[in-house]
Amino acid sequence: MSKSSSIAIPVLQLPVEYRRELSIPQGTLHISKNRGVIQGLRGDATVGDVVSERHFSSLKIVDYKTKRLRLLGSVEQCSQVVLNPPGSISLNSITILQARTEGVICVIGEEDLLVIPLLKKVGNVIIYGQPDTGVVEVVALEEAALKAFKILIPAIVNMV
Repeated sequence: MSKSSSIAIPVLQLPVEYRRELSIPQGTLHISKNRGVIQGLRGDATVGDVVSERHFSSLKIVDYKTKRLRLLGSVEQCSQVVLNPPGSISLNSITILQARTEGVICVIGEEDLLVIPLLKKVGNVIIYGQPDTGVVEVVALEEAALKAFKILIPAIVNMV
């Protein structure tokens, strides 16, 4: 029997008490009658598998999951792979997202909170999914990024 190994990585972790607050749309919420593409919606970055598949952006961030269910996807489609544990933002992810402007970033873990580091790219349009509701479009403002970063707690997390 082999032991599974884990990797300890530095992260900024979202305290449980703020999860509800961050689930509120942080930009303009677009709702489609047929839960499809919002016509004419384009962004500099998309966060989430369904949004990245259905809307144009130069940078796409995916984890091959939607609503915690596994989707089909291939690492060969990735420009870069990052480790990002659920409920957190890894320092590796922050560094990669600040450096990249195009391609597909595949996340091992969860991509949900990776909208936050993208908010530092002032003026960029970020599109992300609002589960069972629609699509959120937000224009990056450094003030919004700083506000979000202030509620995160530094931690070391083990990833399998």
